Amino acid sequence: MPGRAPASTTLARALAPRFALLLLAVVVARVGRLAEHRLPEPVGGPLGEVLAAALVAVLVLVVRPRTRALMAAAVGFGLCAAVELLRLTPWPQALADRWPPLAPVLDAAFSPAGLLWSAVGAALGAVAGAAVARGVSRGRVRDGHHT
Repeated sequence: MPGRAPASTTLARALAPRFALLLLAVVVARVGRLAEHRLPEPVGGPLGEVLAAALVAVLVLVVRPRTRALMAAAVGFGLCAAVELLRLTPWPQALADRWPPLAPVLDAAFSPAGLLWSAVGAALGAVAGAAVARGVSRGRVRDGHHT
């Protein structure tokens, strides 16, 4: 049919924002780990928390690329705040003992400042992620690949 894109083109269009967001997530995760492990604690700790929350917000957009930045930030912050508040209980240690890959996420003590850093990071991650998804989608429209 004239005017209809082949299924493979439609699939590529649908997946392009997700691939770009996944790439952003990998970069954010890597920079966050480097910040936590290579920078002095007064800088690396908060920057690591900001980037961890940014990662969560970006991952929200990977799952649903058309999510508004405000909603991605709210979900990202909510998840990070839940983890931060969970640290007030004995559960993080029990969970980390049962499944060691959780230890890096749950090993810190509760920090009220962590809630602030999580809010900042979730907002930054959501804005950056939404911009990437929008830019990839618009770039494909501008290049004539979108019908």
